Amino acid sequence: MKQGGPQLADSDFDIAAPHAASLVESLRAFGYELPTALADLVDNSITAGAKNVWVDFHWDGESSIITITDDGDGMSEETLVAAMRPGSQNPLKPREPHDLGRFGLGLKTASFSQCRCVTVRSIVRDGKPATRCWNLDHIARVNDWQLLRGGDTAAEPHFRRLGALSKGTAVVWQKLDRLVAGQRTNCEREQQLFLQRADTARRHLAMVFHQLMAGKDGVKLSLNQRLVEAWDPFLANEPATQVLPATRLKLRGAVVEVEPFVLPHHSKLAKPKHEAAAGPRGWNAHQGFYVYRNRRLLVSGDWLGFGWAKEEHYKLARIRVEVPNALDHDWAIDVTKSRATPPAALRDELRRIGERTRSDAKRVYSHRGAKLTPKADTDRVLLWEPLAKHDKMFYRLNRQHPLLKQSLTATSNRSAFNALLRLIEETVPFPHIAIENSEKPNSLPGPFEHTAEGQIREVMEQAFHSLVASGYGAKEAVNRLRTIWPFELFPALLQSLSESHPHA
Repeated sequence: MKQGGPQLADSDFDIAAPHAASLVESLRAFGYELPTALADLVDNSITAGAKNVWVDFHWDGESSIITITDDGDGMSEETLVAAMRPGSQNPLKPREPHDLGRFGLGLKTASFSQCRCVTVRSIVRDGKPATRCWNLDHIARVNDWQLLRGGDTAAEPHFRRLGALSKGTAVVWQKLDRLVAGQRTNCEREQQLFLQRADTARRHLAMVFHQLMAGKDGVKLSLNQRLVEAWDPFLANEPATQVLPATRLKLRGAVVEVEPFVLPHHSKLAKPKHEAAAGPRGWNAHQGFYVYRNRRLLVSGDWLGFGWAKEEHYKLARIRVEVPNALDHDWAIDVTKSRATPPAALRDELRRIGERTRSDAKRVYSHRGAKLTPKADTDRVLLWEPLAKHDKMFYRLNRQHPLLKQSLTATSNRSAFNALLRLIEETVPFPHIAIENSEKPNSLPGPFEHTAEGQIREVMEQAFHSLVASGYGAKEAVNRLRTIWPFELFPALLQSLSESHPHA
């Protein structure tokens, strides 16, 4: 009721307080997975000014424990109680620009999604440790929101790291029923599965917080005593990465920054770098828009409902979108901070940026990393030409290609040669190529891949002489070769060819 509004008599309303035992079980179903739940707790640590965050997976069968410890500002007893209260923050209330929270639910719902007992201990500088515990089995017994002032004795050893700090917070997850229910400590297979979950979480944290981990002042995340290395989805430091013009979109006085990237073709990257750039879910899954709020990644590759499929030839397109937390509601950011929907006012401009980036990414993918401009693309001479017919796409050999044109002119049996070309066109093994590329992406070789330079030079020479025979001067012929795919991929050989023909 608004302050100053009409006063109601007791007979005018009922108090319909939720049943604690029922509601707390519902709070477990917010859609968190283990990596997103851990990321939500790391958010709290970073908001509290932590420079170091330690995540530890402790295997002990169904008694296994996960802890998150930080060296942030910590909480007093009063602040801790408030933080443990579900709905501790109004999502409509303005927040500090660096605040990574919104609903006041993250600590609770993220923890409840993975465990039935969460104990938090926090200490402020020169203060005494404060401890509180939500035990869902206890709530089920008493059907009341009884926040315990002490944790389970089994949690105590896991506060040792916090005990060595002057300030900070530690969260201990016990009764991990969603992860290890019924598992045995001495079962090696189940232990390996637990450690695999830790590795999946590592990759997710490396992706979500990569901007916040960057630089000497960035936050340091460790998982099981090993530093988490940031994963940059844009390969910004790679020379072959193409950075397209950035755009600043304004909405209700706030600015949304959009910066498109076209990543290098795999032929331009060393194999380890290419494998790492695929990300936790693979190259195709990670194409699209990357939505950040306060440099924290929310959406890791999605076409945001524009109706575009995630197809192989667009996989090099990745677009960074930075959203201030003042626009949380406009972008419909959910509790798990893993989904976002662009506001209607920005959709047309985002669609335009997406279309341009997809188009450029497709050209780079198709032409093996060549940096193309639209004009250069129209001037290019290709051996194969696409042809749409009866709602299907066919490919025909370009009879105007210099080598093919010269061969047609020189042959003594033109009919037989044309018949051979037609047979080649009709028997291209498209189904086999499609299946092979789907099952083993990047396994198909590119033009002259693993071919000796001498053999490539021989083909260039033949094309050069074909151009000269058709009326080109030597210099014009070499310049024309630069537009014939795929000779442009070998600029050093083209230069060598030019130097070997003095009049070129």
